[in-house]
Amino acid sequence: MIEEAAVVTRVSDGRTWIKSLQSNACSGCAQHQSCGTATLAKVLPKREFPVDCEINLQAGDHVMVAIDDSQLLLTSLLLYLVPLIFMLVGVGLAEAWLPAPYNTDYLPEVALATLLSGFWLINRSQNLLLLHLCFKPQIVKKLGAE
Repeated sequence: MIEEAAVVTRVSDGRTWIKSLQSNACSGCAQHQSCGTATLAKVLPKREFPVDCEINLQAGDHVMVAIDDSQLLLTSLLLYLVPLIFMLVGVGLAEAWLPAPYNTDYLPEVALATLLSGFWLINRSQNLLLLHLCFKPQIVKKLGAE
């Protein structure tokens, strides 16, 4: 299990909304100014998402969230393979359906367009795909006040 500390932002309709806490390692590292991870953590907004929870929690509570390792590996494989499969199918269809002089001339453009459409599809469906079908984050325990 991969565990991460999070904070409860709100509780509504039987769902607990949580937001990940930034790791303390980023603030203590000597490479803080040149680190890509720290830079992305500053620029990108933290996202909150709903989790089913049996524990009685309130907004502001610190919790430990866990994700199963095998499901995370399967999801990573899916995120990388879907765009590649889109690209290969698109190139195969273009080679079969385009007339003879164009089937080799436009294959790079078709490959790029179908690869990008695969990435777009993954991006648009990531809420459903990642949080509901592939893995469900679970609140393991409530942490003490920090």
